[in-house]
Amino acid sequence: MVNIVSLKKYLLFTLLFNLMTLSSFALDNLPVIHTSDEAEAALEIVSKKITSSAKKADLYVTRGDIYFLLHEFESAEEDYTTALELDENIDAAYYGRGMALGRMGFVKEGIADLSVFISRHPESSLAYTKRGVRYIWLGDSDNAFKDLSKAVQLDSSNAEAHDDLGVVLAQKGEYAKALNHFHITINLDPTYQKAYHNIAMVYFITDNDSEALHSVNNSLKLAPEYHDSLLLKSKILEAMGKYEEAREIKEDAAFVPVSDDWSEHAPVQ
Repeated sequence: MVNIVSLKKYLLFTLLFNLMTLSSFALDNLPVIHTSDEAEAALEIVSKKITSSAKKADLYVTRGDIYFLLHEFESAEEDYTTALELDENIDAAYYGRGMALGRMGFVKEGIADLSVFISRHPESSLAYTKRGVRYIWLGDSDNAFKDLSKAVQLDSSNAEAHDDLGVVLAQKGEYAKALNHFHITINLDPTYQKAYHNIAMVYFITDNDSEALHSVNNSLKLAPEYHDSLLLKSKILEAMGKYEEAREIKEDAAFVPVSDDWSEHAPVQ
């Protein structure tokens, strides 16, 4: 998904998108969900409960969450909408539908739903983070900056918000500030692979190739087959004059699938 070239050309930043958690309406005896098989099993349980209790809004929210985890965003959106038709005060449905709509490409509509949730839960750092990312998608860096700054103000331990805020700052050319937030992300969560990748990109576009190589190697330690980092590493090696090694890595990257489900991206100006 990311077309990484030299400083003189354009770059894309990629961000880790974390799976949303199930709502607080999780049902008794609902299996813990770690895999798609477990999600399918949970889906069957909730669907049976809906058959016998079709007017319970929270059941639709829970099923919508499971559909979201399965990347079945249209089905998720339908369930969240049904939940709101049954109970317009079920806030989790606004959050879930806002997430699903964004994934379906209806970003402005998703922002509208997340805004309803935020109006009712102004303390939610997570909601500000997700809305901020969607502003990044729209190229609205001002609102993205406002939301992500609010997210880290509300929760300074929100690693995702720090990483996303770093991307917005990098877009603005404020690389030192961006690096600071990426490093905060890593301090909060040393396994946050995308932050290492983003650090490498900042170093690369500011002609600090040795530091860029070190950071991209850290990214690849966590995700050895991450396409974007492989491609970035090949460009860094090219800049360092290591053309043969760069060519080999670029060839390897060509055979690695590009993940487009759980990554955000934003252009760096």
